[in-house]
Amino acid sequence: MTEKEITDLLKRYTDQQCTQDEIILVESWYNSLKYQHPIQVDEFEEIKYQTWHSLNIEPIKKRGLYQYAAVLIGLLLLSTASYIIALNYKKDSSHTSTTIQTVGYGATLFLGSKDSINLDALQIGQTVNANGINVKKLDNGMISYEVQSDVKNTGELNKLIVPRGSQFKIKLADSSLVVVNSESELEFPSQFASSERRIKMVGEGYFEITKNKYKPFIVSSKEQEVTVLGTKFNIQAYRNEKNITTSLLEGKVQVSTPTGQVILLPGDQALYTGEHMLVSKAKTSSVTSWKEDVFVFDSEPLGKIMQQLSRWYNVEVRFETKEIAKISFTGRISKYHSIDQTLHLLEITEKVKFKIDNQTIHVKAN
Repeated sequence: MTEKEITDLLKRYTDQQCTQDEIILVESWYNSLKYQHPIQVDEFEEIKYQTWHSLNIEPIKKRGLYQYAAVLIGLLLLSTASYIIALNYKKDSSHTSTTIQTVGYGATLFLGSKDSINLDALQIGQTVNANGINVKKLDNGMISYEVQSDVKNTGELNKLIVPRGSQFKIKLADSSLVVVNSESELEFPSQFASSERRIKMVGEGYFEITKNKYKPFIVSSKEQEVTVLGTKFNIQAYRNEKNITTSLLEGKVQVSTPTGQVILLPGDQALYTGEHMLVSKAKTSSVTSWKEDVFVFDSEPLGKIMQQLSRWYNVEVRFETKEIAKISFTGRISKYHSIDQTLHLLEITEKVKFKIDNQTIHVKAN
């Protein structure tokens, strides 16, 4: 990539005209360079003036890059070749993985105790009827679920199982939307009761609940219950993790555990450890980024990052030492790049190194 091409890319970024891949490229590059090239405050103003003056671009005030934007451009123009090659995302790249791949939109829906549907095998627009339940595939990775009006409430529970390396959306009979993340399960009745709408969640899910003040929506996750009337929120409650994290984006919810109850307002996050309930401000952009097909890390420890990658790429992770898992990273990476490209973005910070052995990723300090 030439100096002019880089300048054009950054100009499109400031004008918010970049494609998704170009945004990921610029912001990932920025985050890695920020760690490697700290500068003194008195140097910053001079670099900022010279760089913006030469490019004739207004300073970036969005995407969290304001005070470092000029430094980014200056550094990009000085060192281009190796990093552009690493982040070019071409399919024929020598870093493309041939052994570790994501499933994408695979999921299975179990209807009561009798029938099951492989949702990946359905064609878009196709409707399947089983025991008076209409399941329609609206798009890749999304279905609607509707019970015919003449079907009596049997009380049977249905279960949507989403494996590692996949995610799926389901539109429930009350029009509520649930996005189910990798290695997660959603359990819901054929018909909701007259007084409440109750479901069970294992793993991670994002919810947009249709308002009904006469019929609260309740999500049970291990020892926790979240009660809502109509709102948007995210719950992370995996079987192999002790903590349950509930993040509220819109509306108001009540989180109940054996230790007590709390009311969350937009932007709040409740962390239940099994012993205590802690409420703090949520990093909403990173909390829900998984449903938008990107990973967003905001000073996240590597241990937590690798947990997400292990579910998405269906791999096991082994750390050389416990201290490595505490190293923090900030960045934005597409979920649909190969595992090699994703790991390379972390390696380029010169903090860690990875080795892939079949379905296991070994992590050690650089």
